[in-house]
Amino acid sequence: MATRAAQVYLIPIQELTPGAVGAIRNQVIENLVAQVARETNLPEEKLIVRDIRPYEDLQMYTVGGTDATGERWGFTDAGTTVGFVNASGAKTMGDQRYVALFGVRDRSMYYGASGSATVSYLTATVAVGSFYGPNTRGNKQVISLIKIIVGGADKVTWDISCLRAYGDAQVAISPAAIIIPQNTSFQIQYYKTGSIEVGALTAPVASEVAWLQLLGVTVEPRGKTISP
Repeated sequence: MATRAAQVYLIPIQELTPGAVGAIRNQVIENLVAQVARETNLPEEKLIVRDIRPYEDLQMYTVGGTDATGERWGFTDAGTTVGFVNASGAKTMGDQRYVALFGVRDRSMYYGASGSATVSYLTATVAVGSFYGPNTRGNKQVISLIKIIVGGADKVTWDISCLRAYGDAQVAISPAAIIIPQNTSFQIQYYKTGSIEVGALTAPVASEVAWLQLLGVTVEPRGKTISP
């Protein structure tokens, strides 16, 4: 029997049917619950499937180079050098906790706060109440790649450039999930590239926020975090 190749690429959600998206998510959950039950010797009814908490589960930085306890999917890096930066640092997944990652969502849509405000992803001033969606900010996404390292091995490098081709629904799904098992080392890195400024490529802007949400689920025993 032929062995199937691993599928660790991203597909923009617009290129998938709603049924396909649901099927991928449901298969990921089913496989992860079975793995957790098998490796922890807990019955499936003693487990819970919940949304990922960026800091509690993935220990992701909210400010580049510094651990911060805020539960938000915003990552800020003060550097201006092109290349990979650590969004999580070198971490270890918690005991009896498993995470599956199978996609990414770009959440960077903003309103200008004042006539002189500088909005993330924009260097020009904006009018009061002005709305900027992904296609009106000059394609200034400074992150082009997401690398996920598990157990010291590079498990995937997702190219999120595919999100730029679409409008206000910048979401992409992977056919296969990246699993981070309990008590396993992991690291999440973002590749900072240049910003687009009137057709010219400039250096990444310091302290811009990358509003990228990793899509997936956490599976753990009931009561570890919540008891529904």
